[in-house]
Amino acid sequence: MKSLRNLAAALLMVALLVVPASAEFEFPEFDLGGETVYLWCWYDIGIEERIAEAEELFNVKIELPQVGWETQTDTYMSRLLAGDSEYDIWYVSHQYAIPIMKDGAFYPMDTVLPEEYFESMDPHLKTMIDNLILHDNIYAFHSMHSAMNDMSFFVWNKSLFDREGLPDLNEAYFNDEWTWELATEIAITATRDTDGDGIVDQYGFSEVFAWPFVLSHGATVVEKDETGRWVFAMNTEPALQALQQIYEWNHVHQVAEGDWFQTPFREGKRAFANMPAWMLWSLADEMDDEYGILPYPKGPNNEYYTAPTDVLNMFYLPANSANPLAMAAIVDFLMADPDDYFYEVIENQIVGQAPDRVSAHIMEEAILNWDGQFDIVRGFAGSSILDDAMWTIISGEKTPAQAMSEIRPQMQAAIDDLLN
Repeated sequence: MKSLRNLAAALLMVALLVVPASAEFEFPEFDLGGETVYLWCWYDIGIEERIAEAEELFNVKIELPQVGWETQTDTYMSRLLAGDSEYDIWYVSHQYAIPIMKDGAFYPMDTVLPEEYFESMDPHLKTMIDNLILHDNIYAFHSMHSAMNDMSFFVWNKSLFDREGLPDLNEAYFNDEWTWELATEIAITATRDTDGDGIVDQYGFSEVFAWPFVLSHGATVVEKDETGRWVFAMNTEPALQALQQIYEWNHVHQVAEGDWFQTPFREGKRAFANMPAWMLWSLADEMDDEYGILPYPKGPNNEYYTAPTDVLNMFYLPANSANPLAMAAIVDFLMADPDDYFYEVIENQIVGQAPDRVSAHIMEEAILNWDGQFDIVRGFAGSSILDDAMWTIISGEKTPAQAMSEIRPQMQAAIDDLLN
């Protein structure tokens, strides 16, 4: 695996593209008179040398307090309401940002940063920002991550494919033949009793994650209608088709069995796994078989391959920021230069996660093709109602159309409360 990762690194150094920036916005100089700036995050962001440089350049002391992952909303709102956040910089996962965004917790950054600032960003980073615009205001303005940080991929067990005489999925991908139909055929063939005891012990899939699969098919939980109002969208044809496919894998073909962590795949007993990218960091050390990485297979609604993301982690400023332009300048200084963002943020992740050069190329194409496939209402807006309805589909109790139709009024009320 290590030698293959070296090959991936060599490939990426040659193949990745530099996107030229437009005219860049120049921040003015700031002297903050020794103020203490608190940059909040849920993990240690490191970059000690860069922090020290920023402290000297801006005449500030930068503290790096850590917030609990699940307490982001409460912590930030408590600081805002107490008036303690004037020199705060908040790094927030979008699932915790959206509920307080509508309540005015964040500073509208488009009122202090000009259009050319956003236009000069790496296009991928700008797409992340554009997908978090609410009520025509830009609140999220930068990131330490890319959408690939929590992007979901299909992983295929190449060793199992060799053992079972299954087709090469790299060829299928490049021939535009990696589809639901092919995944189904492979899963059916792979699902069998391998030791002759009369019990099926090898399957096509472990647990198939419903949300990434729905998002990969061009569907989403909510979308804007022609009036700009957010509406429930899980009853659209692309969503229902994706839910029906999951139902068929589980109940018609009976080729899916496993758990969220994809344990049987790691043990060499599944042809496929679907995994968030952060699981890929350690996968090579957790399984003996060789594996490859793919985007989600194409369904009838897909024009191209997609790999949706689960979470967008972004920088925000509190609404009572004492000097929002200076805080934005500090963040901009700490982060990668726009011309280097793709290499420093995305390439490093690909090289660290791809098991071989083909997977590295496929992951690169996935991030270049990403144009906003994510769930803006993840974890709220009736999520428990939706999860319960999803289970009735996966368990075979209800059809996708029936389950989604039944919860539509409740879901729309929750969406109205959150976004409208």
